[in-house]
Amino acid sequence: MQAASAEMDEELAQSLSDVFTCTAATETDLFNYIAYSQGCHALAEACRERGDHEGAGLYRAMGQDLLTKAIDALADLMAIGIHQLGVVKH
Repeated sequence: MQAASAEMDEELAQSLSDVFTCTAATETDLFNYIAYSQGCHALAEACRERGDHEGAGLYRAMGQDLLTKAIDALADLMAIGIHQLGVVKH
């Protein structure tokens, strides 16, 4: 996350680090994964426009990883909902 600190303030970098390393699956986590992934993609585009292709690659990869976490969180939330409804698939 040190590279992220060079582009954003320390508090935002810490928030991104917290979201990036979170393994929970709540509605809030799902929202955070999506929101922070969009921020990472925007930062990647800004880096790309400045010619910082290494930074752009880093932030794009982080954004993609956060989208993957969002998909996993959504799947977990769906599984919890199915279990709570008592739906059984044979």
